[in-house]
Amino acid sequence: MSHQFNRRLEHFAPVSLPDGTGGRVTSWEARGAFWAAIRMRSGALRPTEFGRDPRLRVRLRTHAIPQGHATRPEAGHRLRDGARVYEVEAVHDGDDMYLTILAAETPGAEDLP
Repeated sequence: MSHQFNRRLEHFAPVSLPDGTGGRVTSWEARGAFWAAIRMRSGALRPTEFGRDPRLRVRLRTHAIPQGHATRPEAGHRLRDGARVYEVEAVHDGDDMYLTILAAETPGAEDLP
């Protein structure tokens, strides 16, 4: 099965930093970029206190990245595709050649660099 890796995704990992007042704040560290194929898994409208919020869940497929490598996404990391930002839910090694990433769109993720 061939895949068309036509989307360039920027990879960000959370980093906890001191906020200057004795607490901590989460910032995002760039971990590089990679090309992937994106397929929709599901979409829904979630009820919120201000109406309904769209929630898009996707399956990304990319070349295998070894476990422990800094550019390999993990659950809780974020991937940016232009204006869209996805939060990684799970990462799976399907075989020796590809990596499958399950993610959900995160609206309002303006805190990425």
